[in-house]
Amino acid sequence: MKDLKIIVSLLCVCGVFSLNAQDHSEYENLYPNCVDNQESTIYGGTYGNWPRELILPDFPGGGDVEFTRYVHSNIEYPHVVESFEYTNGGKDSSEVLAKGTVAIQIVVDRCGRATRQEIVQSVNDEYDEEALRIMQGLPVFKPGELRGIRVKVAMIIPVHFNRTKMPPPPESEYMEYDWDSDDYDSGYDDSSNSSSGGKYDDLQWDDSW
Repeated sequence: MKDLKIIVSLLCVCGVFSLNAQDHSEYENLYPNCVDNQESTIYGGTYGNWPRELILPDFPGGGDVEFTRYVHSNIEYPHVVESFEYTNGGKDSSEVLAKGTVAIQIVVDRCGRATRQEIVQSVNDEYDEEALRIMQGLPVFKPGELRGIRVKVAMIIPVHFNRTKMPPPPESEYMEYDWDSDDYDSGYDDSSNSSSGGKYDDLQWDDSW
């Protein structure tokens, strides 16, 4: 009976893990050995409007919602400080990061791969580079279709950098001495030595992302 409880507990833990760790590989083998190296019409984005019958590419694991979650969870914030915020009468300060939205256009080809990544709205070099890194590492989509035929589809994806503050550095563990004080003992005691530890209006993009 005890062994059964352990097995059930492990199954529950594995179930929770599988819900949190989304699998993005479901379309990798949808079209084996697919290569899209021929020029063809690109629909959407800066290339033109989406036809009414167009079926947009599908992101693996949950469509638009999972795509948004994927982008957000893969951001590694570059250290771009915009200003400093002071508290405690000006004694303590914390770094305020730059904020903004980088808009990147991608073209999902007829094999479902994200290609032709380009920045259509910039924030700064560091954020632009990070947004490009995320878009260049996207998993394989289910390709877009028009009247039953796979087509290339352009989408403009916003990557939001909205973290406001960096945590303040840890306080030093070294003691501060008043060198002019009569209480200061200049004698060196080795036993006490310790180390411290211590722009969207002119663009057509997909609002659902």
